Amino acid sequence: MKHAWTVTEVAAMLGLNPEETRALIERVFERPRDLLSFQDLTAIRVAAQLGRDTNVSAAVARVLKEQPADSPLSTVSVEKVGRELVARSSSSQWNAKTGQQLFDLGPRKSPWLQAAAPKRDAHQLFASAVRIEETDPPGAIDLYVEAVAADPRHADAHINLGRLLHTAGRLREAEAHYVAALVTRPTDVTASFNLAVVLQDLGKLDEAILRYRETIELDPTLVDAYFNLSRLYERKGEKVSAIRHLKDYRRLTSK
Repeated sequence: MKHAWTVTEVAAMLGLNPEETRALIERVFERPRDLLSFQDLTAIRVAAQLGRDTNVSAAVARVLKEQPADSPLSTVSVEKVGRELVARSSSSQWNAKTGQQLFDLGPRKSPWLQAAAPKRDAHQLFASAVRIEETDPPGAIDLYVEAVAADPRHADAHINLGRLLHTAGRLREAEAHYVAALVTRPTDVTASFNLAVVLQDLGKLDEAILRYRETIELDPTLVDAYFNLSRLYERKGEKVSAIRHLKDYRRLTSK
């Protein structure tokens, strides 16, 4: 199981280019990082969603530092409420920039302390999207987008969204959602194979080869991975590898 992600993988997941992602990482963690843990990913995603200015990144960094080492950052939310950045856990809320505790004052509390509207249920959104995929692909895309916004760790929604975006020719977006699915479920064969295909379609042949090989490690019986890998090696002029994987493909399909 994968426990660390490269800057390139994080950039794809966030829909940013690697340079923007490196700058965001340095603002949040105050130093460069080549590999990021799931905890780090959560912090970077929050910072990217809230805005990429220095003040927001510094606020996210402060929240990250103040959490106990054994406390997952996913238990803390950070959101813009009016002009303020408010961090919330199950037991308290505080100003993310200053660290000042905020108190629920009941009906008379300041409007900027009002809780954000509850998110829609990701599972219901996912089910609704599945029902209309064949008849209304654009509508399904919109519902899947809402589903992953409500639950960024909904791997199946990321996979289905990636597939629809891929079919629509929106390859970079599809790549980002396949990567997001693998962040949550690193051993998902469908996400891994689909990511390899979209990398191939994007012309990222070396990355596609690596992803097909990782897919085969996850499922040694996936014949399409062997066939596609053989074709890629042939395009790169690596005939020995191309023949070896083509033989594996024929061996599996002849059973």
